[in-house]
This record gives sequence, C-alpha cells and structure tokens, in this order.
Amino acid sequence: MFEFTYSDHELFESYVNCDKAYYGGEYDFTFEDRFIIYHIALRNQIRYIAIDKATGDSEVVTTVKPSEQFTEETATLLIPYILETVKDNRQVDIVQKMVDNPIGMIDIIFNVVMPSYGYNIRKAQIDLSKTMYKGLTDKQVAICEAEVGTGKTLAYMVASLVARLVYKRKYGQDLPVTITTSSIELQKALAEQEIPKLSTMLMSFGIISKPLKAVLRKGKEHFLCSYRYKDYLTNILKYPDNNSRKIFALKTKIENDSNIDLDKITIPNAIKSRICVKGSCSGCSKRSLCRYVQYISDATEEVGIDFQVTNHNMYLDSQKNRVPGKKGIIKDSCFVVVDEAHKLKEAAETTFGEVLCESDIPEYLNAVHTLCADKRKHQEYKYLIAMAHKTHNELFRYIKSSRRLSDADEDSYTVINVGKTLASLIDKMANTIISIERLKVRANYYLPIIGKSLITKLTAIKDDISNIVWINTDENDEMYICSVPRDITKQLKESVWDRNVSYVLTSGTMSDGTDFEYFKEENGLSEIESRLILESTTVSPFNYKENARLYVPLEMPFPDNKDEQYIEIISKEIYKIIEATNGHTAILFTSYRMLAMVYEKLADKLAKCELFKMTRGTNSVISDFKKSENGVLFASGSMWEGVDCVGDCLSSVIIVKLPFPIRSVLMEEKKNYCFDVKEFVNRYCTPNMLIKLRQGVGRLIRSETDTGVVSILDPRARALSYTGKVFKAMEKYPVIRNIEEVSEFMKSVKTEDYFT
Repeated sequence: MFEFTYSDHELFESYVNCDKAYYGGEYDFTFEDRFIIYHIALRNQIRYIAIDKATGDSEVVTTVKPSEQFTEETATLLIPYILETVKDNRQVDIVQKMVDNPIGMIDIIFNVVMPSYGYNIRKAQIDLSKTMYKGLTDKQVAICEAEVGTGKTLAYMVASLVARLVYKRKYGQDLPVTITTSSIELQKALAEQEIPKLSTMLMSFGIISKPLKAVLRKGKEHFLCSYRYKDYLTNILKYPDNNSRKIFALKTKIENDSNIDLDKITIPNAIKSRICVKGSCSGCSKRSLCRYVQYISDATEEVGIDFQVTNHNMYLDSQKNRVPGKKGIIKDSCFVVVDEAHKLKEAAETTFGEVLCESDIPEYLNAVHTLCADKRKHQEYKYLIAMAHKTHNELFRYIKSSRRLSDADEDSYTVINVGKTLASLIDKMANTIISIERLKVRANYYLPIIGKSLITKLTAIKDDISNIVWINTDENDEMYICSVPRDITKQLKESVWDRNVSYVLTSGTMSDGTDFEYFKEENGLSEIESRLILESTTVSPFNYKENARLYVPLEMPFPDNKDEQYIEIISKEIYKIIEATNGHTAILFTSYRMLAMVYEKLADKLAKCELFKMTRGTNSVISDFKKSENGVLFASGSMWEGVDCVGDCLSSVIIVKLPFPIRSVLMEEKKNYCFDVKEFVNRYCTPNMLIKLRQGVGRLIRSETDTGVVSILDPRARALSYTGKVFKAMEKYPVIRNIEEVSEFMKSVKTEDYFT
C-alpha cells in the first residue's frame, strides 16, 4: 500500500556529513519517496527519525527499547508513527493510494491500524475482508459464510468502506453503503458503536479526513408522532387521578424536542404503540413541524453518509416499491451488506406476503366509526360500519368452520382454497371498506390501520392462484390469514438481485455443512449465473478439538411425542447429562409441547439446579439463565439461533430431536414440485435441518475459552440415511461414546469451582 524504497544510502550519508542527521545513525528505508527513516542507538533506547527530503527538516518518529528494535520484516509497524509524525507536511494522497491498491489498504487497516488499538492480527479475518471486497467489486452476490469468532462485522465494514471510497474517487458518486440485519440490537451496535470506533481508528491514521457518518433507518413505529402523542395525552388528562403515573412518565421522558426515538425511552410497549408514527403522514397538519418527517428527509437527502443501517424488511420493502427516477424509502446504494442473511427469506415472506389478523378490521372500524366527512352521509356511513362488522364476523366464522389443526407441534394451520362463498365474503368486505374510505375524512396519519392496507390484504387472500393462502393461530388463539406469492423466489430475484447493486451476504450458518445450494434456491439466487456469484466459508478459529465434545448416545428410541415411554427414556437421558455437566445446560426442543412434558418429569429431580422454562412469545428467561450459576434452560424458538451465552453459564447443549422443518404450508408447497418424497426430503428437509442443527449447536462455543459438550438424542443422527451429513456438519467436534466420558471431559476442562 505505502511505498518503501532502500536507495537513499548516499543521500543519508550526505545529511550526516552536514550535521542534519546523527553521526552513527543507520539508514532504514525511504517512505513514500520523501521521508528518509533512520535510527540511532542511544543509552538504553533506539530512536527512529524521519528526514523530509523536500525541506531537510527532521523529526523524531518514535523511541523503543533495544529489544523492540524494528527489522525489515516488521518495518510496517512503524507506519502509524511515521504518519503521525509527518502529518503536517506529508504529501501522501492516501485516497489515491486506496484507488490504486485497495487490497493493500485492507492490509494496512488490519495489520497496522487496528493492532495499534489493541486488535489482534487474524489472517482469516483479513482474507475474509478481501473476499468480501472482491465480491462487492467483481461479482453481483458474494455469499460469505463466517463462523463464530471470525470477526465478520469488521471484515465487511472495512471491505465495504474501501469499496465505497474507491467508487467515489473513480466515479464521483457519493453513495452510502447499506448494511441490513434482522435484529435491532445489531443495527444499534453498528450505528452507535462499531462504525464510530472504526471511524476513530481511520481518522487517526489519516485514511479518512472526516468522521464516518452512519444513519440508523428503523421502521416508523419506533418513532414518536407528535400528533398521536398529544391526542393520547389529551385523552388521559381527562382522568388525571387514574393516569397520574402515565402522565408523569410521558411529560418527563418525552417532552424533549430532540427525542423522537422511542427505543430510547423506558415506557410500556402498549403506550409506545399509541404514540408512535402509524399510517400515512401525508396531509397531516403538523407535517411541516414534524421531527420524524424531518428525520426521514435528512436520512434520504443528506450527502456524505457513509453507512445506512437498516433491517431486512425495510430494505426489501424499499427494493420492492422502488420506482426508477424517484427517491425510495432509503437512499440508493451500490454496495449492500446483508448480515444475518439466513433470516432474509423469512423477511421476504413478510415483505412480499400479507397477513390479516382477526382483530385488524375491528380495530380499523373502531378507529374510523366517527370520521364521516359529510354529515349528510352520516346514516349511510353508520350503516357501512355496521355492515363491515357483520361481514367481518361472517368471514371469520366461515374460515373457522373449515379450519383443521395440523399434527405439527409448533403450529396450527389450514390451507385455504378460496371457493365462491369465501370469495364473495372477501369481495363484500373489501367493497364495504372502499365505501367507508370514500366517505370518511381523508386523514390517515393517526389511524392504527389504514383502509387501503386492508384492501390490499383482502385482495391477496382472495387470489389463491398467485398466492399460497393459509390460516395460522398464535399462542393467544388469535387467528391470522396469511398469504405469500407462490413465486416469491422469482420476486426476490427481480426486486433485489436483478438490480445494479453488489451484495455481500454473510452469516454464521448459510450452508448445510457442504454447499450453499439450498440457501441459494430458497433466496432466489439459484438462477443467477454462476460467474456472478462468489462463495466462501471462513471457519471458526476456536479450538474445538481441545474444548468441545459431541455425545450421541446409542439405542435411543425414535422420536414420538405421543409415546409416554419415549418421553420417559428421553427425560432419563437428559437427567444423566445434566448430572454429568452439573447443570449449565440448554435443552433445545423443536416442540413446546414436548418441552413442557419433559420439564414436568424433571423439575423435582433437578432441585439443585436453577430451572428456566421458555414459553411461546417469552424470551426474557434467556437473560435470567445467563445470570444463573448452574442453571438449566428448557428452550425452543429463538434459543436455536443468535443467542450468545459466553462463559461457563452454558457448557452443555442438548439437542433432543433433529430439527427437521415442521409441517407447514410453505413446505407442503415445495413437496408439490418434487418427483417423490425422497427427493423432497433430500432437496428441502435435510438441508433445512442441517442448517438449523448447526445454528443450535453453535450456541455452545462463543469464545476461544468456552468449553463444553453437545449431545444429540435423536437416533437418526446415527442412521445410514443421515449419519454422514450430520457428522459432516459436526466434524469439528470430537465424538465421545458414553456418559462416563462426558463426565471425564467436563472435569478435564472445568475448574473445581464449576462443580461447587
């Protein structure tokens, strides 16, 4: 990256002879063909000095102990000191250097800049960043699987920033890098911590001339609506005695002109829902003074933004609705990093699909029932509201009458084939809402649900030719009608991949342990030309051979949640493992029903351990488990992925059942395109299971010092049909044969305090 030459020996001697350099000094090299670097041995120290060839002036670069003297091999470590010393008179155009040699710039950042701030030099991380840079600049889509501990966040931040600066220098376009993730926690960490830290480091070395600017783009529901806030406050002020605490909280925490981010305010979610931005902001009388509107304007129009950080749904929505020549929801970007890419398909199903909750239409009707714009039409409007309530009841009564429960533990669903009766009810409902919209006041900015949105949902539900339509029920027995386009992968390809944008897709688990074919097919990438796709895997640097073991007990029964004997045997084996590991265990189930049954059998026996039981929709127990000393967490759902439990709190992960995909509408649809069940299992079920298995197992080792055991209690892990694939996915883990070896291993890697 920076130029080192060794041809100025004679010039250096001339400086010595005319007393512009210390007598006895030794020439080292010339930096950027301008600064002669030499050293002189003084008492108990080595002093490095730079002579400016243009002026003859000299300055001390740094002083080190004799044992720390730099060699030709370690000379690059002097760069930060040289840059700091000559910053006022150097003529080194770093940005141009970056354009000429961007890979060299990545080397400098990781090998020189970051170590000076305490970061370790990791070759795998540097190679990953270079691969990501190559993917952004040479390919359309780079699929970069980066296992735990590889430092993928810094890798893609550096790669994408260098790509952006090179692009800006070459083409004069000031476009931001877009980073999209699935979790708000990671978005906030990137915008508020990681990017500012990188900015500080690069600024100190002159690689950038001004701080990096990052904007966090979240959904409107995260922000305060002044109109809805004042409306809510007015309502509760009518009953000050009953709402004194709410009034106090709102006035003290919200009435600050600079505060629009509700995530930074500690108030109940129910209140946030009442005062956040919802509906359409167009036509709002307070629009010109609205801080949220100004925030959006700044985020989409402000120049000089280096990174815009958002979530998968917002990014996909912006691509789905992008109109050439018009501003989108977020700024245009030629480089996009998709972190947590394994969650992209799930976000696409939400973005390109529609969900109508059983309570949506009543909530809309309750909000608009007094909003007739023409008093002369009041009776007609009142009739339409009543008709809409009646039609809604008929619609959901009819749907419930044809509902069936699946045998799946995790969900209950019913596929909808829209016949004449249901189509007629949907049309009647949609037409009634259209009539209400025609008569109501235009304003939508304070409504929780907009009529136009309901019409879109109803239209999608009716079209069961283009869409897969089904009923779902949540843990509160509330019903949802869901629809997803049958050609969703095609829509992903057209809306996202077939744009003039380069992507890096990264996650810890995108492959099934062998290849990315399943991931590509699920995300609409399988039809993209192979020359436009770059694939790479960066393995974890952690020492699994020394720190982890895999235990797959022999002669376990085939999974059958309805078999009492199976539940009994599984519970006994889990108890043995917990005894051998002294708790510190997360038991991962694929069924909350199974979880509850095993918990009931073991609760009394595990009195010496602190027990935690997850239920649908409640993840707070995970935080409590992390604080425990020898806790046992009975878990499902979110615990399978994206949870960090660093240290001894989690030293044992038990996989009760291989996580084959549950029976669902979307999986059933895939079966229709397969020749037979065998093809369906091999093409969809097994890769899906292996990816989720790798995610679940990945909860164990989250740092280089973590130690522990993974146990798989499903006999199919040893079956000929799966054993090769399962053990391939788990190949980093040495296998142990029995519970005694589990106990011996734990004693060998844990201290005595662990067992007390």
